[in-house]
Amino acid sequence: MESYLQEVKNFRQKWPNIEFVDLIFTDINATPRGKRIPVSALEKLHKGIALPLSTITLDSKGNVVETAGLGEELGEPDNMCFPIANTLMPTANESVGQVLLNMMDESAVIPSPLFIRNLLANLQQQLHAKDQFPCVALELEFYLIDKTRGELGELQTAFNPIKKSREKNTQVYDLDGLDDYADFLADLNTVAQQQGLNTAGALSESAPGQFEINFNHSKDVLRVCDEIIIAKRLIRQVAHQHGFDATFMAKPFAEQAGNGMHIHLSLLDHADHNHFSQADGQASDIFYQTMASMLAQTPHVMALICPNVNSYRRFVAGAYAPTKANWGENHRGVALRVPLSDSNNRRIEHRIAGADVNPYILAAVVLSAVLDSDNYCKAQCPTAISTDAVDLPLRMCEALDKLERAELTPYISKEFIHLYLACKRSELAEFERAITPLEIDWMLHSA
Repeated sequence: MESYLQEVKNFRQKWPNIEFVDLIFTDINATPRGKRIPVSALEKLHKGIALPLSTITLDSKGNVVETAGLGEELGEPDNMCFPIANTLMPTANESVGQVLLNMMDESAVIPSPLFIRNLLANLQQQLHAKDQFPCVALELEFYLIDKTRGELGELQTAFNPIKKSREKNTQVYDLDGLDDYADFLADLNTVAQQQGLNTAGALSESAPGQFEINFNHSKDVLRVCDEIIIAKRLIRQVAHQHGFDATFMAKPFAEQAGNGMHIHLSLLDHADHNHFSQADGQASDIFYQTMASMLAQTPHVMALICPNVNSYRRFVAGAYAPTKANWGENHRGVALRVPLSDSNNRRIEHRIAGADVNPYILAAVVLSAVLDSDNYCKAQCPTAISTDAVDLPLRMCEALDKLERAELTPYISKEFIHLYLACKRSELAEFERAITPLEIDWMLHSA
């Protein structure tokens, strides 16, 4: 309590013009939800705030998924939520701050086992007890797009503020493109620094109006995921201020590259030595065991890391989105890539998830594979770029079926998987009931 009250005191001294604070919790999609309170009420937050348990199961539209069983069936019970340390910070709105919340159970003592951040914390603690400290970094891609839709309701690429024309051409690593959006990027960087985000800069990605923001490696996996929630909100706010919209949809444009969110993983000991490398600099047995565990896990967890129908539209030929559970060194076409690095920085880049993934779920999937690596040996790791690699499920319904049949306990609980399946099957069913313009065009007179 004392540390939180000191954090509030420091915050109010540093940002005296802030009048309100947004209290943010994340649902199963990692969508920020919450309440706005006057800054004068911040001190009271140390006692917690009661929020319905069912808020975990809000769908993409913000509705409670009743089939998940946490709503009317239980009488909409409240759980207590508390501020997450070091997340009280300013936003792009000069008069509004924000703080992230974590959910406890009804007693306000035990972390709620259904709140994914708590599940991730437990996985991290299990690894720490084994003198294994995951060190992760995330890459987040997004598009700046026009706020105005096209004639048919389609998304439109951004209107370049310098060239005064709509973005059309792909210019990977285009420095001039960064200059064209210098005002947006400068404001984004300024507030990111004010928020203390551990970012390593932005670059122009492989499609018109697409950018990537990179985060530095960190052993604080929870903080890394918190910062993705904060960064997404910040990008949207700054984009809006500059006349753009921003999207993290996995595939907003059919003919352009999708938005990915890659996670880099190395595994350190208490002295920061890399478990993935031997003393002679060669890859260790733990490296190959972890790779084998991840590859075996991947087909069964696709539904967790590709959470929406749109997620699967990324997986097309020539788009650097993997379709098989394979790995390779210095190869961007595989599911698990080993980037060029020295032995101290040997790492695995998990390249499957899109930018629409819940970062806590993605990290939990990766850490659960590290824990499960004890059940594998070096000889079980397939050869790189293996032609026998297993196909990944590339339709949401198939991925959900595989997840239901998977055995992920004791790492990811059956209760959470049940909750997740209920939410995602509800969303898929609603999507499949919708009648699209395309099927009308195809079938209106041909059926």
